[in-house]
Amino acid sequence: MLRLSSTMSMPVTHFRRMIEQGAAWRPHWSVLGLAGVLGVLFALLDVRFLGWQSSANDSQRAVSLYISILDKDGKPVAGVTKQDIEVLEEKKPQVITALQFEKETPVSLGVLIDISRSMGGEGISLALSWLKSLAERLKSPDELFVNAFSDESQELVDYVSPEDYLEEALDHVGAGGQARMGLAVDLALIKLRDARNQKRALLFFSAGRDIAGPATLDHISKFGFPVYSVGIPGSNGAGGTLDRLKNLNLKGSAVKVYAEHSGGEALFVESNAQAEEALARICLQVKNQYRLDYVSSRNDKPGKMLKVEVKTRNPRWEVRHLKKYPVSSR
Repeated sequence: MLRLSSTMSMPVTHFRRMIEQGAAWRPHWSVLGLAGVLGVLFALLDVRFLGWQSSANDSQRAVSLYISILDKDGKPVAGVTKQDIEVLEEKKPQVITALQFEKETPVSLGVLIDISRSMGGEGISLALSWLKSLAERLKSPDELFVNAFSDESQELVDYVSPEDYLEEALDHVGAGGQARMGLAVDLALIKLRDARNQKRALLFFSAGRDIAGPATLDHISKFGFPVYSVGIPGSNGAGGTLDRLKNLNLKGSAVKVYAEHSGGEALFVESNAQAEEALARICLQVKNQYRLDYVSSRNDKPGKMLKVEVKTRNPRWEVRHLKKYPVSSR
């Protein structure tokens, strides 16, 4: 069943024309007002979704999280055992109880399209073509939703099966403003609460020109879902010298920081061929991960953020995983 936003009636050609003409996107919320509401909401949520789980049992606390174990080409490695890896929590070794490879798992994917002025009409056209290609790579019971973001974030397509995705369903969105990626992530994380699949992730199509705010990193830790991105040609996560000074922190662009923190990956491409390879790589990674279970030796109060590090004893492998998680209240 196709579910679209109630305001969707304008064809994609009109959407692209608005972009080329520099039409303004007038938000219904002020950025600061909405950010404040989101801050309160995240503070109230006792989030225990399926990017990670934590449950207390007397003096022991079981922790589960998804990890990606990849070869040098970024492809998932099968057949890894718990003897091949080690887990450190706040730099102290933990006892691994199980490691299970979950192959071709159905995924609920939130796609976030950057329509800020840094993208330009050509960049947004590329993002729309990549979105169509992504939908063709997925199949039910996979599902996706689509948001566009600039100064504000706006839902374009509600949860839909890949086979039912309609390219012309983009509506009432112009280009301009700055790329407020943190706000886009926060809203998309909340939207993922309604997903039907256990495996959930976010995917950016963006120029990557924003900084990574600490509040959004905490929200990613609470939900535990990986963040991936495909950067438009020539972006490399930043623009010119002035953009770098204004929009980047010491760790790099927001998409890179969010990806590294969450266990996802940020890929910047220079051609459509590279974009297709990036989409194939991301789909393969997100649908083929390990579920890692271990027993935490720590006895921290609920809400405490703990640093996790998963290491492999094989130098040819790379491990991607959530870098922090909050201790659960139950």
